[in-house]
Amino acid sequence: MEYSRLSEIYDFQYGKGNNNPDNGGIYPVYGSNGIIGGYDKYNNEDAPVIGHIGANAGSVVWANGKHFVTYNGVMCNIKNNVNKHYGYYALLNANLKSLADGSAQPFVSYSQLNRVLVYLPERDTQDRIADILKTIDDLIDNNASRIRLLEQMSDNLYKEWFVRFRFPGYKDVEFENGIPKGWEIKKIVEIGEVVGGGTPSTKESDYWNGNIPWLTPADLASFNGVYISSGEKSITELGLEKSSAKIMPKNTVLLSSRAPIGYVALARNEMCTNQGFKSVVCDETKIMHQYLFYFFKMNKSLLEGYGSGATFLELSGSSLKRIKLLIPPMEIQKKFSLMVDNCFEQIYKLSLLNSNLTKQRDLLLPRLMSGKLEV
Repeated sequence: MEYSRLSEIYDFQYGKGNNNPDNGGIYPVYGSNGIIGGYDKYNNEDAPVIGHIGANAGSVVWANGKHFVTYNGVMCNIKNNVNKHYGYYALLNANLKSLADGSAQPFVSYSQLNRVLVYLPERDTQDRIADILKTIDDLIDNNASRIRLLEQMSDNLYKEWFVRFRFPGYKDVEFENGIPKGWEIKKIVEIGEVVGGGTPSTKESDYWNGNIPWLTPADLASFNGVYISSGEKSITELGLEKSSAKIMPKNTVLLSSRAPIGYVALARNEMCTNQGFKSVVCDETKIMHQYLFYFFKMNKSLLEGYGSGATFLELSGSSLKRIKLLIPPMEIQKKFSLMVDNCFEQIYKLSLLNSNLTKQRDLLLPRLMSGKLEV
């Protein structure tokens, strides 16, 4: 079985210093973990970028087309007779985050990268392996593009109706003090119940791995949908009983209240959260959950403004209850909800499909990149 050091596959080079990584240019700028802006110059093309320094040291992303890599990233220039996509998957499989040195500021150097051993078969085998994995990644990317388009459609509808006030029949409505007549301003406490969360003792194994979905803000950090059905962890009935976590119904508006304030999602089913949430169970005779979801999504800075705390900002339940919002008539809310729910449902199905494709790819990756699975 053929193994080679990464130095035989790539020429590594640190990215360039850039005091203005987002000057509106056409070329994506990559830092230690993905795109951070646009620049009018580029320094690499169609290649992986490895996180060089900071919390994301050792992370690997693929950069399509011409792009600019800052000093926080490592540029990877493929050598002759190595499939560039195979090289990328070899990096993904190599667990480069384990190389990170430095307690105050983790970093990965290209001298460390050069020493890493990876499986490097003949070129035709590389091509077949890369084709299999890239086909899955292309499907994931295509679904992600469709999700972004659906989100944009829903975002635009909310802005058109409730920011620019061009809702159905707006021409026949009088305005008073800048808002449509008949619309009301109410506090969160008047339109729903604010519910906190809790964490069962991690020392008690009987409290964990049950049938009750349990979310933390970390579950929403990489979440790209609207409806969420579960998080990384779950708890038991006993864990629920022995903690301050509370079961919330389907369609609850889940809002992270710290680390950070402002992640938002809708509960696909009954679930509970840790204390990093202040969620709202809507009174749907007064407000539709889809409308409140969008109010939170579009007003993150407002939510942050109600936060307090010396170490990190936290939005308390009492502060959330005081926040005021504009409430359109239920007829308009229901029309809006019906339209965006169609998008939300498609987003949910595409997100679920991408989750399954990602699991499939992640199962195949180590087997293909070690030669255990022949192609």
